Order: sequence, then structure tokens, then C-alpha cells
Amino acid sequence: MEKEVYIEGKKISYEQESPEQQKNIIFIHGSGATKQTWKHQLKATLPNYTKIAIDLIGHGNSQGNGYSSIDDYVEFIKSFIEALNLKNVTLCGHSMGGAIVLLFSLKYPQLIDKIIIAGSGAKLKVHQDILKATLEGANYAVDWAYCEHTKKELIEEAESEFNNTNKIVRYNDFLACNEFDIMQKVNQIDKPALVIVGSCDKLTPIKYAQYLKDNIKHSQMVIIQNAGHMSMWEKPDDFNKAICNFLQ
Repeated sequence: MEKEVYIEGKKISYEQESPEQQKNIIFIHGSGATKQTWKHQLKATLPNYTKIAIDLIGHGNSQGNGYSSIDDYVEFIKSFIEALNLKNVTLCGHSMGGAIVLLFSLKYPQLIDKIIIAGSGAKLKVHQDILKATLEGANYAVDWAYCEHTKKELIEEAESEFNNTNKIVRYNDFLACNEFDIMQKVNQIDKPALVIVGSCDKLTPIKYAQYLKDNIKHSQMVIIQNAGHMSMWEKPDDFNKAICNFLQ
């Protein structure tokens, strides 16, 4: 069910399934995307969890202009958790969303129980071609986002579902990623962590996930076979199984 809450005077849209459970999982999308990224996860069976997928400020059906720093998005997620008075929270983030989750766990560990990081890393340099193309209104990142085995129809459906964000917002998201670097701090994260990566991910390859696994104390890694950067969309059953096993 689509719902809304006001944060800093802006209407923020989110999807909520299985309300009134003991625990909460918040799904946070990546650069230029929307909550529809998590369409298949909202249908997943996660006992005792209320599932929430948010449109970050300036994305999807949420008002505002977005931000150009991961830190600002962290503060936004903190405001969202407080506005909904959520307890027993697990954060699950993809790509830029993963960066938000990682930094959040360093700044506000008292507000969360566990973290899930998918297709992300402790540092997210963005190729200059992608930055340039984004300002020009193109979306070259799509060319690199999917596994070669992924069906064309699935890619087209995915892009029409959640890739219609304003190009300036998308550009600022990529700038935020480009400046993100917690390589020297990630070993301070002290929350149970699941790191998920697609076997064919070109944007955030397996070595990124391995670094997180090697440096976060209480972490485990799952490689989704025949999936690229969008593993939650390309192989939703495998992705959901990994999440379910981790949360049990």
C-alpha cells in the first residue's frame, strides 16, 4: 500500500506491506531509481517483518530535489525512521542505497539492528562517461547494469518501472556516490551484515562486496549467479531467499 509522510515540509512516498509486525525492514533504492526497484521484495515472505520501500526525496512520487551527498541522505533516512517511530529496524540498500546504509550504520547504530548491502561498496567512484551522459539526459549506466543472460523484456520492464527520475537528481546522486569513501572506516561497523552481489555485476564487481565481507566483523556474503547490478530484479527469488535466511 502506498503511503506518505511529510519530512522537512516535503511529501515523501513509501510503500508498506505486512503492517504492524514486530520488526521493520526499510528498502532504499539506488541512484536515479525509485521504490519500484523493490517490487519483488515487497512480495517476499519475511515473517515478523513490516516491509517498507521508500522513494528518496526528489525521486519517484516524493517531492524535493534530492541531495548531492550520502550524508544528507543518511539524515533523511534518520528523519524518516523517527517520523514513523520505527523500532527493530533492518536497512537494506542497493548501490547508492547501500552507501546510505553503510554510513548510517556508522553514524546511528543505535537506531538499527541489521544491515543488508546489495551491489554496493565502501567506495563508489562513478565513470566520467556516466556523469557526462547523465547531464545530457542519457542513461549509459543501464548498459552496464544487467547480466548478459538477463532477458531484454525484463530489462525494459525494469527501466520503465523505476528509472524515470529527473536527470539533475540522477546526476546529483552520481556525484554523491563519486564522493563516497569509507574504505578506512568500514571496519568500525558492528552490526550483523549481509552483502549481496551479482556474479556479473560490472558497476560494483565482486571485489567490492568481498572488501565489505572482509572488513565488517559480523558479515556474510551471497553471490547471486547470472545476475548483474540489479540482482534484486534479475533474480528476485534467489535475492529474497538470501534475505530471508539472513533475517531468520
